[in-house]
Amino acid sequence: MITGPELREVRLAAGIGLGKLSARCQYSKPYLGLVETGKRAVTADVVAAYERALGVGLGDDQDVNRRNFLTATVLAASNAVLLGELTASLAGGDPNPLATVQTSHAVDHALAAQLDGATVRKLARWASEENSSVVRVNAAGILAKLPGQAPAGHVVSVLRRDQSVQDRYLTAVVARVCGIDHELARQYMTTPTLMPSPMLVAQRLSAEALNPNDAGARWCAATMLARLSPQLGQTDL
Repeated sequence: MITGPELREVRLAAGIGLGKLSARCQYSKPYLGLVETGKRAVTADVVAAYERALGVGLGDDQDVNRRNFLTATVLAASNAVLLGELTASLAGGDPNPLATVQTSHAVDHALAAQLDGATVRKLARWASEENSSVVRVNAAGILAKLPGQAPAGHVVSVLRRDQSVQDRYLTAVVARVCGIDHELARQYMTTPTLMPSPMLVAQRLSAEALNPNDAGARWCAATMLARLSPQLGQTDL
């Protein structure tokens, strides 16, 4: 059974706020908050509610960002069998499993720890050449987290020249660092002046800029710090 914190990761990966999720199911926002923090049990009914709520309007509802619950359970990196199947597909030269949704920080790390050299070379090619921007950002995200950080230069090169990948990666980093949904993170990424506490965000981004395990996150954090710099010192914490 999926845990409360994993449900939270699923929701954040879907770009849905807790209030919006509550409005889509029969549970209150406070109750869902208790479930996600592990203070209430994750029941089968709660899981079903998340599945229904996060599956509404796929393909049409931009709030969902094309992430459904069944895929997001893989993105929580909690299903070893499915993770193994995904790894095998990538090793076989099939980028399609990376084309449906933008993977989470957790699943990128889980995949990066399992890849061999041949698969890493495939990912490097996909990050640069695939038609789908979702595949490109996912390939770059996995490469960015490889132990040893050998592909860091390639990841940064992709981020600098590919605006779609850059926007997706920046949004994901802002969402994770700030603990907000992707919709709001995208707004902050494009318009940093909307951030209510720029100094606090800058402190979190500064820590992320030193992240030794994610070349993409380091670059994105530094980029967001540069965008935020005109605001720093103008408002209180």
